Amino acid sequence: MNLDNHKTYATLDTSDIRFGIEHLPEQIRIGWEETRELVLPETFKRASSVVIMGMGGSALGPHMLITAFFDRIKIPVTIVNGYSLPGFVDKKTLVVLSSFSGTTEEVLAAGDEAMDCGAMIFAICAGGELAKRAKKHKWPLYQFDPGELAKQPRLGTGFSLAGMMGMFERAKFLKVAGAEIDRMRIAMGEVIDLCAVDVRTKENPAKAVAKSLADSVVLIIAAEHLVGVGHVLANSINETAKQFATSFALSELNHHLLEGLTYPKTFAPKTVAFIVQSGLYSERMQKRVKITADMLEEQGIAVVDYVTSGNEPLEEVGEVLQFGSFVSYYLAMKNGVKPEEIPFVDAFKEKMGK
Repeated sequence: MNLDNHKTYATLDTSDIRFGIEHLPEQIRIGWEETRELVLPETFKRASSVVIMGMGGSALGPHMLITAFFDRIKIPVTIVNGYSLPGFVDKKTLVVLSSFSGTTEEVLAAGDEAMDCGAMIFAICAGGELAKRAKKHKWPLYQFDPGELAKQPRLGTGFSLAGMMGMFERAKFLKVAGAEIDRMRIAMGEVIDLCAVDVRTKENPAKAVAKSLADSVVLIIAAEHLVGVGHVLANSINETAKQFATSFALSELNHHLLEGLTYPKTFAPKTVAFIVQSGLYSERMQKRVKITADMLEEQGIAVVDYVTSGNEPLEEVGEVLQFGSFVSYYLAMKNGVKPEEIPFVDAFKEKMGK
């Protein structure tokens, strides 16, 4: 598919998810501003730990949050992708129920369990059964309206991240300045200027990366504050481009993955490692990035680098989030698939519902 031919987008992106991608900073703005109005119980501030329940796209915002602010969050946080709460949950635990649709069965089941434990509960969703239960039981709730900005959970990561940041800030678990949010959105805007659909491939780094990842197994590799957003990119490539991608964190992968790439021998020629590099990584981590890239290439795996340009972690999270959204979108175009549709996920949910 020709990424500079507008007929490509008109044919495949019939739901115009491109609009939401090019307005992703607006999700951040709305989510942050709306959470300024949140009124939380004083008991939240005395929580001993936080457990966030979420699946798929609804867990991506929390993952970005805890890696971006790893050294600033002053309370233990656990993300659970499943039905059940950890055994340590009690009345001193804040359980966050995160579901874009508000209908995720695992999250709703966890909500029932949280009530049985007497835990504190906060909900974040766009509506559905979760919103109904929050209003019925008087749980604090951030209910956002995705409108045309997010037509799928993976496309609503701006609402999820900003909503979580806002709640954590209001509960005094984290200090976030409005100026940091502004700088994040400016960084995202700069990526939009470089990577929008109207920018031709030879000047568009996101289109160039998409072309280099096409027809390949994709390994997303990131470190420190960018591990969460690396996870976002892998999920987005899976769902939006219908292509295999998985994410790995440095330095964990250095302790196992390099050996696991030896067999099958047919694997390496069809694999590309997309490595997110940052000048904000610690000195030892930057050394690991370089050595890892060199060793992957020695094993016959192509390496594509993306070097961030931010001055602070949140700024770089926004930059990579925006860039990765474009990359997965352009990969969908290269693959000739409709980016919004998720037929296998929908079919699975239908079978589970019977």
